[in-house]
Amino acid sequence: MNARTRGLALAAALMLTAACGRPEAPPAEAAEVVDTQSGGVSLADLDRSVTVAKAIRATPGAADSILAAHGLTRPGFDSLMYAIAADSTLARAYTESIR
Repeated sequence: MNARTRGLALAAALMLTAACGRPEAPPAEAAEVVDTQSGGVSLADLDRSVTVAKAIRATPGAADSILAAHGLTRPGFDSLMYAIAADSTLARAYTESIR
């Protein structure tokens, strides 16, 4: 399995992990998305996604509080993960950082 496939599989698994749980995000928070049209993912966003993913992996039951602590909602985190997976350079960096 090549690195891109592993990265996409990991991103999909993390999105599923974040999506499985209680849907508590108020409609106002659900509007949070990453602007993927302008390449809106910065290195800070990449670092934040790695930090959040590692924390959720360590304590999946606290996913909502982990996301809130990092200023994210479930839809916002999903959007960020899709944006990272869409860029091969970011996907590779994410995969290497998450190990």
